[in-house]
Amino acid sequence: MTDTIAFEEQDGVLRRALTEPQWRAVLATSGDLDTVAWAEPDELADPDEVKSLADVPVDTALSEAVRMRGSAVLEVEVAAVSGDRGVLATVWTDGRVASSLVRGLDVTPVDGESSTNLRAGVEVSAFPLSRLLDEVLRLVPPAPVTVDAPAAVVPEELTIALARGLRTADRALVQAICRDLLIPGPPAVVEAAVATMDGSLVISSRSAGREGTSVLSLVRCAAGWVELARGRDGMVAHTPRTPEDIGRILLIDLSGRLDTVLRATGDAA
Repeated sequence: MTDTIAFEEQDGVLRRALTEPQWRAVLATSGDLDTVAWAEPDELADPDEVKSLADVPVDTALSEAVRMRGSAVLEVEVAAVSGDRGVLATVWTDGRVASSLVRGLDVTPVDGESSTNLRAGVEVSAFPLSRLLDEVLRLVPPAPVTVDAPAAVVPEELTIALARGLRTADRALVQAICRDLLIPGPPAVVEAAVATMDGSLVISSRSAGREGTSVLSLVRCAAGWVELARGRDGMVAHTPRTPEDIGRILLIDLSGRLDTVLRATGDAA
C-alpha cells in the first residue's frame, strides 16, 4: 500500500514537494483554490499515477495547511524571476499559524519577449507565525551588486522615454532628457535597471480590516535589487535595496497588518 501523502519536517518547518497527481489528491481533500490560477493541477498529469493515488490517504495537517487559505486574515503573494527561473507563491496565516504554496516557473525568450511556463509540481509548507517573514524572504532570489548606483528620482513622464533611449542607444534622446532633468547624464541606477535587468520581484500583501494592497516592486540588475516606486508627486524613485532592506520593509507592513487584525478580533494579548 502506498504511504500517506504527508508533510516532512525540515529545519523546524513542515514541508512537502508534491508531484502534480499528488497535488490533485491533496486538493480533493482541501477544497477549491479557484482564485489562484497557477495552482490549478495540470490536466495532463500522468494518468497512471493519478489512478494509483485514488485511494491514498492525505495527512490531515497537509490538507489543513491548504484549507487555511479560506480562513486567512493575511495573505502575501510573491512573483519572482531570476534569469530563466522563477517562482509564484502565496503565503497566508489565520493569525495563529501560517502556510504557503509555491510553484516554479521556467522563463524562455520568444521573439524578444519572455514566455513563462509553469513547472510541474508544487511545494506546500506549514510553519509558526514567527517564521512567516523568513518564509517570504526565502523566495527572493539573490541579486549580486556589481555596479555602485545611488538612488535616483526621475519624473514619471520621462522615465519611459529615458528607458527607451537607453535601450535603443538613442544618444540624442537621452541627452535631451538629461538636459531637461538638469543632470550631466542618466543616473547609474536607471542605466543599470534598463541595460542589465534580468529579473523582477513583486510582493503583494493584503489583510482583513485594512483596505488596499501593499505592493513592493523591484527589478534585478547589476545594481542588485532596485525598487521602483511612483510617488504622489508624479516622480518615480529608483532605489537599490539590500535583502535586509526588503526584509525591513516587509516586517513593518506585515507587523502593522497583523496588529490591526488581532486588535480587531480581540486577540492582541
